[in-house]
Amino acid sequence: MPILEINILGSKIEINYQIDEKDKLIKLIEQFKLKLSEYGNLKGRFSDNKIIFLAALKAEDNINELEKIIDDQKKIIDSLNTHQGQIDNKIKEIVNLKDQLSLLDNKNKGLEEHNTITMKEYERLNNKLIKLIDKIIETNNND
Repeated sequence: MPILEINILGSKIEINYQIDEKDKLIKLIEQFKLKLSEYGNLKGRFSDNKIIFLAALKAEDNINELEKIIDDQKKIIDSLNTHQGQIDNKIKEIVNLKDQLSLLDNKNKGLEEHNTITMKEYERLNNKLIKLIDKIIETNNND
């Protein structure tokens, strides 16, 4: 396993790393050095270990804040998923109601056609009945 030698706050540190992780490790070290530079005004007043400890505390605080944001985002996502599920259910209900409406509309058209046929038959029979009544009245008037 290769070893990377770095210098942090004047201390030489050797770190074992995986070959494919070297670039990532170097990037992380550079970011950590930038974080430590924020505490440059404390150098000489506090030991290097205390400065590193303060930087670690700040990193932990940032991690905690990010975890809180992630948790909040997960809650929002869960809420959105719940709402999306409710919307999906409403869409399914609307589709079902439209299907039912279409079936009822077709049934209504069939009943209207049947009613039209029935009314025509009623008018035909009514006209026939009127003619028969007229013939009976005419026959009675002739007698």
